[in-house]
Amino acid sequence: MKPKGTRAFHVASVLLLAVAMGIPCRAEVPFDRVVIDAHGPKDPWAKILADIDGDGFVDIVIGGRAGPLVWYAYPDWRRTEICQGGYGTVDGEAGDIDGDGDLDIVMGGLFWYENPRAQAGSAGAWRSHEIAKHPTHDIELGDLNGDGRLDIVTRNQSEFGAKAGNKVYAWYQRPNAPWLQKVLECPHGEGIETYDLDLDGDLDIVIGGIWFENRPEMSWPAHPFGQWHSNATVQVGDINKDGRPDVVLSPSELKGSFHRLSWFEAPPDPQMPDWIEHVIADRVECVIHGLVMADIDGDGLLDVVSSEMHQGADPDEVVVYINRQNGASWPRQVISTKGSHYIQVADVGSDGDLDIMGANWSGDYQPIELWLNRTADRKAGDAR
Repeated sequence: MKPKGTRAFHVASVLLLAVAMGIPCRAEVPFDRVVIDAHGPKDPWAKILADIDGDGFVDIVIGGRAGPLVWYAYPDWRRTEICQGGYGTVDGEAGDIDGDGDLDIVMGGLFWYENPRAQAGSAGAWRSHEIAKHPTHDIELGDLNGDGRLDIVTRNQSEFGAKAGNKVYAWYQRPNAPWLQKVLECPHGEGIETYDLDLDGDLDIVIGGIWFENRPEMSWPAHPFGQWHSNATVQVGDINKDGRPDVVLSPSELKGSFHRLSWFEAPPDPQMPDWIEHVIADRVECVIHGLVMADIDGDGLLDVVSSEMHQGADPDEVVVYINRQNGASWPRQVISTKGSHYIQVADVGSDGDLDIMGANWSGDYQPIELWLNRTADRKAGDAR
């Protein structure tokens, strides 16, 4: 593994327009656009934000469709190759798989790549560990059984490839033994999320319109919560500040078809089917793989960030939907019309606000882009 040198990056201030949807307009969230790498890995499918070198700042990891898997180190975005390829996935995640205090990388295929920092420092070689021969579309990490070790949840997709999105796989990590696989049957489609939806202390699994309850005996009973498009990107969080986790769903496939972007309000008992759907956007093209819930404007409410893939009808928008009045209205702010794939959100630079990172998965426009949120800077200026 050899550092590839410092990548110059270009910063351009972007004027972002808020469409207020009939309510009084507040100041838009200020962003600066940064090009991390204009010529990153070809077809950058997997995108991860995580502190890889343990310096307290978020770094960027990008996995090309056929490789390589690379790490860009904050602050100068020095590029280092983790591996040349060999995985098979659209998604990737970072987590401390081996419990040694640093963040490893999990990719479909199914592999995890051991961060060398604990043993050899950040310049050491990353060791590949094969969990199973298991190409996949979606990956999530979490301790499913409360044993202190990270487990993995995967799902493939049904529109392309093996068309095997009718199963969700829970992979339980076991010490000095192969990972234990549990298969959950589900309708065909794509998209997963893990979250403690019933607030009982363990992680459940959520797909479009259904959540699977985590029980000690690993039975995973299914609970429907709404009618939805078969292909969904899923996010979970408390939209309306009532203490209960809500679900946001976007339609993720196929281009040329249209659906809506909605959040589902959780009832007091999430096992009951009386969830209430609230529409955020009533007509969106089914190309929204990028979906994140995060407090972008710093007002204490979870906003929704979505991104259309490049194959959709132009413009291919990356949009911040600002949560107003606990989910009652959603003014939208477009930050790009060039499209993006699995966008990620984190506080890059540790300045107190949340930034957005993404790239198109294919096509003619594939730079690794970062939209730096300047809300904290504006608040600091206002306080002076």
